[in-house]
Amino acid sequence: MSQDETDNILRAFDRHANRRSVLRGLVAMGAGGLAFGQFAEALAQATSDEVAQLTILSQPGVVPEILKDVTLPLYKKTHPKTEIAFEAASNAVAYPKMLAQRGNPVVSGAMVNDLFAQRGVNDKMWDRFDPAFVPNISTLPAGFTTPGGFGIPFHLSPWGIMYNPDKVEEPKSWTDLWNPKYKGRVSMWDVYYDAYIMAGVVTGKGPDIEAGIKAWAPHKENIGAWVNSPTAEEDLVSRGEMWLAPHWGSWTAMAKSQGKNVAFTIPKEGGVQWTGHMQVCTGFSPKVSELTQRYLNTWLSDECQLAWVERGFYSPASTRVKVPEALKSNPAIISSEDALTKLVHPDFVKMGAEMPRLKSMIDRNLKS
Repeated sequence: MSQDETDNILRAFDRHANRRSVLRGLVAMGAGGLAFGQFAEALAQATSDEVAQLTILSQPGVVPEILKDVTLPLYKKTHPKTEIAFEAASNAVAYPKMLAQRGNPVVSGAMVNDLFAQRGVNDKMWDRFDPAFVPNISTLPAGFTTPGGFGIPFHLSPWGIMYNPDKVEEPKSWTDLWNPKYKGRVSMWDVYYDAYIMAGVVTGKGPDIEAGIKAWAPHKENIGAWVNSPTAEEDLVSRGEMWLAPHWGSWTAMAKSQGKNVAFTIPKEGGVQWTGHMQVCTGFSPKVSELTQRYLNTWLSDECQLAWVERGFYSPASTRVKVPEALKSNPAIISSEDALTKLVHPDFVKMGAEMPRLKSMIDRNLKS
């Protein structure tokens, strides 16, 4: 067996130190060829007790804290020997890294938004869930699914407008972002398309991203910053460098609770339903996949669903968990049933397949 072949097999056990040591011992004794490969394959199908750690992609901010405080104790009750490590990063930053690593994947479960849920389908990054491993799926309302057949929704947030209340009055319409007095004061994204969806809606074209990009073109001087981080955008608006930004309700509410000078509103034309989806990633043994799914099931537990609302200002996916009375007036929080009927639902399957072209269109029309 060549050194490259040996290295490839050893890399497959990077997250399982005990099995790596066994294989290294075989290498040292001169084992190789077919026997070595067959033994490595047998180890890859190890029992759940031998899966020492799972790595899970999480959104940044308060989310990893909720997962550590709420979901780990729940999971440890039934799987005390499996550790959970969280990799906290936005999808825009983490997904390209996951894509580059898929020949030797690290992340076995992921928290992704609608857009990257569909991009992952196109890139063949996800496996299907086994309902037997995620019984809490029964708490979701009818029709609340991940388009494309992969993934499970676990929380949501309306996408509206974040603003600095010391700089501007509460926006009433999405067209307020085009007011000439806000020249250079609007922050925008070029990897998320909700603002363009709503621009299409208010110009009578429906949730058409291309139409929305074209509608923004005459007003591109208002765009003062392009961002790829929710927290960076919140800081820009809070400091008054930017005054308005199409943004997530939950992230705005979290920023406000941390003392940042921001507010959130859903304009009269409505907002976009942004949904968090759990995904099980390809490239792992059946046991790792099963344990990952059983862990992700805790995200739909009553305890975690309530924590999403109270600590993260997310809207619950579960119909069993209701929004506490004290938070019902918060525009960032909405029930899953109301989200299905009151928010805009774009065709994310189509959108996921067109991301490179849409990004190029934004570059040509709004950044040039």
